[in-house]
Amino acid sequence: MKILTSREAGEIARKLGANIDEGRKHAKVKIRWQGRIVASYNIRRGSGETSHDYIPKQTFISSRQALDLARCPLSRDQYFEILRSKGKLPS
Repeated sequence: MKILTSREAGEIARKLGANIDEGRKHAKVKIRWQGRIVASYNIRRGSGETSHDYIPKQTFISSRQALDLARCPLSRDQYFEILRSKGKLPS
């Protein structure tokens, strides 16, 4: 399976409408649902294709779902439905 890159990490943040706080060494992404932070991760800066394979665990989805989220087959609403089914969001 292909690794998640910083570009894909940014695509996930944009698709989910996350807040991105830029820092010197990384950007902090905060995913909110109804005003509450439900997941967060960092986007590393660096030369080359730095692996961001920690993102699925921090966003409570599988690696395949994270890639689908970055590449469009998985929608924002579907992501939040996955979190709801895992008990991460109220019903």
